[in-house]
Amino acid sequence: MSRADDRAIHWYRSKIDWWLVPLLALPPIAAVVVSIAAWQAEDHSELIWAVGAIVLVAAFYFGLVFPIRYGIGADGLIVRFGLCRQNIAFSRITEVSPTRNPLSSPALSLDRLKIQFGQGLLQSVMISPSPREQFLEDLASHAGLTRRGDRLDRTAL
Repeated sequence: MSRADDRAIHWYRSKIDWWLVPLLALPPIAAVVVSIAAWQAEDHSELIWAVGAIVLVAAFYFGLVFPIRYGIGADGLIVRFGLCRQNIAFSRITEVSPTRNPLSSPALSLDRLKIQFGQGLLQSVMISPSPREQFLEDLASHAGLTRRGDRLDRTAL
C-alpha cells in the first residue's frame, strides 16, 4: 500500500478501558525495577536477564499491541495491531454487533464490536473503535450495510 493510499484511509483508535492501563503498565515497570535492582547490586548475570525481560516486553508490546487502530479505506476495513495488519473486504462483512466478549482480540476495551466476515469463529474479529458512533456510520456507508441501532447487517429493510 502506498503512502497516498494510506492517507485515503480514515483511522480510528482503539478505546482504552481505564482498568487496562495499570495492567499494561505493570510488566514494563516490573522489568525496569528488577533491572535497576540488579544494576545496583552489581549482579551482572541477573542484570542480563532483567534487560532481556525489558527487551522481551518491548518486543511483545510493539510487535502485537501498539498501535491498535482500525482503518476504513476504499476497499475494506483494516485492523492494525502492532506489526500485524488484517484486511477485510467490505463485501465479506455480513454483520457488525456489539459484544463484551473478553476473548483475546485487537481491542483495548471490552466495549467491542464483533465484525463477522464469514462462517465460524475464525471469520470474525472484535474491535473497539473510538468514536464508536462515527465508526459505525462510516463503515455502514462504505460497506453498504444497513444500520439498526448499534448493529449493522446486509439484510434489506
